[in-house]
Amino acid sequence: MENRADGSSPAGSHLEGPPLGLRLFTFALMGPGCAINGAFVAITIPAMAQYGVPGMAVAAAIGFVLGIFPARWLARKIHEGLNE
Repeated sequence: MENRADGSSPAGSHLEGPPLGLRLFTFALMGPGCAINGAFVAITIPAMAQYGVPGMAVAAAIGFVLGIFPARWLARKIHEGLNE
């Protein structure tokens, strides 16, 4: 993003999206939450019992990675609210 000579940002710069700090903050909230949900899902599926604790850890890791999607949504909503 380029600033003008007077220090103001160009028109439409508010449409860029949330800053990196906000994105990381929301992922720090949503990643572990989705990991816990993934582990609980692995516990409740009887077919996962044969994989034991490593299977539960893999399900938690997959949940952690998938936590980026609700984190992106949350960051966008917070950013929109701050811009109003």
